[in-house]
This record gives sequence, C-alpha cells and structure tokens, in this order.
Amino acid sequence: MTSSRTSSLVTPELGRALDSCKNLPSLPAVALRIIDASKDPDITLHEVASIISSDPAISVKLLKIANSPLYSQRRSLNNLREALTLLGFNASLTIALSFSLLQSLSSKNKANHENYWKRSIFAASIARMLASRLHVTRLEDLFLASLLQDIGILVIQCIKESPYAGEKSKDLKHLDRIQLEKEMLNVDHSLIGAWLLESWNLPDYLIKSVLYSHSLNIPDDNQSKENNYFHYCVNLSGTLADVWLDDNPGELLLSVLDVVKQVLDVDNDEFNQLIVEIDESLPEISNMFEMKLVEEHEREQVIHEARELLLERSISSIKQSEDARRHIESITNRIENIEKSSRLDHLTKVYNRQYIDELLEGEFKEASNNGWSLSLAFIDIDNFKSINDTYGHLVGDEILKSISNFFSGNIRETDVLARYGGDEFLLMLPGSTSDIAKSALERLLGLFKDTVTLEVKDTKLSARVSIGLATHMGKNKFDNLKDFMSAADEALYKAKSKGKNCLAIYE
Repeated sequence: MTSSRTSSLVTPELGRALDSCKNLPSLPAVALRIIDASKDPDITLHEVASIISSDPAISVKLLKIANSPLYSQRRSLNNLREALTLLGFNASLTIALSFSLLQSLSSKNKANHENYWKRSIFAASIARMLASRLHVTRLEDLFLASLLQDIGILVIQCIKESPYAGEKSKDLKHLDRIQLEKEMLNVDHSLIGAWLLESWNLPDYLIKSVLYSHSLNIPDDNQSKENNYFHYCVNLSGTLADVWLDDNPGELLLSVLDVVKQVLDVDNDEFNQLIVEIDESLPEISNMFEMKLVEEHEREQVIHEARELLLERSISSIKQSEDARRHIESITNRIENIEKSSRLDHLTKVYNRQYIDELLEGEFKEASNNGWSLSLAFIDIDNFKSINDTYGHLVGDEILKSISNFFSGNIRETDVLARYGGDEFLLMLPGSTSDIAKSALERLLGLFKDTVTLEVKDTKLSARVSIGLATHMGKNKFDNLKDFMSAADEALYKAKSKGKNCLAIYE
C-alpha cells in the first residue's frame, strides 16, 4: 500500500475516514512483485517463473488453469515453464495476480464473506466466457477486472461506521447493498474499490473497470468495439452470477435478458445458449477454485426459469409479430384505398382526368417505340346541358353514373375508361387498330341505345352519346400525345356535326 492515498475519486472527508482504517485490504509481497514485473518490457521467462514459483499455491493454480478446458490442451502440462509458455507472459502475470489477491484477501475474512467470494469468482468466470463468445482478446485482464469489481465492499466493511457491519452484510442482495451505501456514504462500493486500486498503483484499465462496473456508460476517449465489450462483460458478469446465487432468479433473468440483448445484440436462442454454457461450467469453476458455488437444485431452478422466460418471450414475440403484420396490412390497405380513390372520379367511380393523362403518356410512348396500335375515343353525352336544365343536376348525375356503369361493364379488361371532364368521357383501347376499335365502338353504341334509360317523373329518359375515334400507328402516326388527343377531339366534333348519337373517325 502506498503511503499517500490522496485521490480525486473520494471526498476529503471520506478519504480521511478511509485513511484512518487500520485493517484495509493490502497487497501481498508476491502481488507487488507481479505488478512490477508486468511493467517491465524486458522481463524474461525465467524471471516470471521465479516470481510465480515463490508462492507454491499460486504456481499450482496457474498450472491447473493451463490444464483446464479454458485452454483445451491435448496433452497435460507438467511444469510451470510449460504453462507460462502456453499462457504467455502477460496472461500468466495477470492470472497469478488474480490468485495472489484472491488468496490473500479471502484468507482474512473468507468465513464472513463467503457469498462475496462466490459472487466474485463466479462473476470473473462468467465475464471470461462472455468475452470468449464476443471474441474479446484480453480474457485474463477481464477476469481480473471482474474479480476485483466489488472489492470496495471489503473496504467499506473496515470503516468504523460501516453501513452493513457484521452479520448484516451476509444476506444483503447486491442492489440493496448499493442502495444502503448511497444512503449512508453518498457513494457506492465501485468508487471506493477504484480508490483502493488507485492507491495500489494498479493499471488504469482496472481502476476504470471497477469505477464504472455498475454503469453501462463509460466515459472513454477510445470507444472501440472491443473496449465497449470489455466494459459490458464486467458490468453484466455480476448480475449474471446473481441469477444462480439469488433466491429469485426469474426476476434477474428478465432484467439481464433485456440488457444483454440491447448491448451485446444477442437473440433469445443465443441467450439460452449462454445460460446453458454458464451452468455447465459450474462444476469446473467450483473445482478450480475449491469452492462449492451453487447447489444442484439451484442450477435446475435457473435452467427451468430460463426456459420458461424464453418460451414466454417467444410467444410474446410471435404475437407482436402477428399484431405488427396485421397493423402493416391495415396501413397498406388504407394506403391502397387512398391511392385508388385519388385515381377515381368521386361521382362515377371511373378513373379521373389526372390518372388517364399519366396513363396515356406512358401508353403513347410505348406504342410509338414498339410500333403498336393505340386507339383513343372521346365520348360526349348529347344534349347534357338541356337535361340538367330540364330535370336538374341530380338527374344529370344519375345519367353520368349510368353511362359510366354501362361502358365500364361492356369494354375489354385491357381498355380504360375515364371521366375527362363535365359530361365527357375518354376511352383508351391499347393494341386496337382503327378497324378493331371502330367495330368495338359501333357494338357499344348499338347496345347503348337500348340500355341506358332513366325514369324521371313518369317520363322515360334515354341518354345518347357521340363518339370521336382516332388511332395512333397505321394510317396515322402522331408526333406527340397532344396531336393524338386533338385528332380524337376533332373526330368527336365531326360526330356532333353529323347529328350526334353516332361514331366519327379521324382520317
């Protein structure tokens, strides 16, 4: 421990209270040597082996780690040098430091803080598993950061006016502990833990990991994906450990599922695989650290709760998807109806002028480019003004609707009828030569004379129409759509001049 613990992390008042403690956690001699070694870029394998072998217990742990499923060795490693070669200098020093701190700190108060050490060891192991799935490379650094994330609890226990002195601290849930700390100290153990690591001159990444272990947001200039994942693994590891250690895993599973899906972008199946992977690793972790972490019935409860939760989520997701599909269909239908209504004349329910103008432009271009015939007929109601003046506009509207219904019901599916304005309709006949169009319109006129009648005040009112026809391609090839339409209009004028109630063709 350094002689001065002056730090910006705590208030002067809290700093003095911490400085006055006589039994704060301290670094063992081997840990100090490991920290110094990790800062030496020229350290050799022999020197690393010498430091670690000075503590036989740590040497055994390191060899055990190297032979564990974590490193998937095909053959058993028999000595420390082989283990160091496999793990590498940095990883070996980090693992050794982890075990040194764990051994030193837990030996002093393990009986009073068994749940604390269970959570710390389990959280560190979970963080490593998370990182492995996310392809984070600094697995040993992450293990150490997660192992130390709650070390502030041990510091707070040493304060004279500790908010959870004695037996109170044993059964406190983690969130309740944080709440109690904030109420009595105005800080929580993450800040005090960071203060302690700073006083030990530990690396900055460890201090920051502990300081922000209870927050998903970490102020950092280097917001790389790996750094973010490193931080998320520390943050989530403790809560995931509590799923097995808490007496109500269902609620914790629900909360951690939402967070894991949000920050790590995993789906329900991936989350389920993670829970199973953690559960299956429990015997190995317990064996490695010589501590029974979770009872069998507790493991079974977690797996059962996880399956129930994910089943409920899947059912809910299916229902939401179905509701969303129906909503989208409803919106689509409304849009289609709006679009369709915007193309129709509100009275006659045939296409309006705006739509037929757009359609004609495309059809004229296609016909011109491909040499296809395109016929166009203007249909005008004879003496319509007189009908309106004599019988009123309501009767005139009925005439318009009757005529539009007649032509709509008797033209080909490929033909298009539109109300072009007032008492005038336009009929487009794609692919029809002049002879075909003439024959079709003469047939329609013959049917029309006997069909479109209206009873008005005991009077049988028969409607009559004049039709002007023009055909693009064949005898006449028009330079543009305007000239084509003018030709059909000219033919209509000829039909009116011939006495109405007839068909005239533009020659």
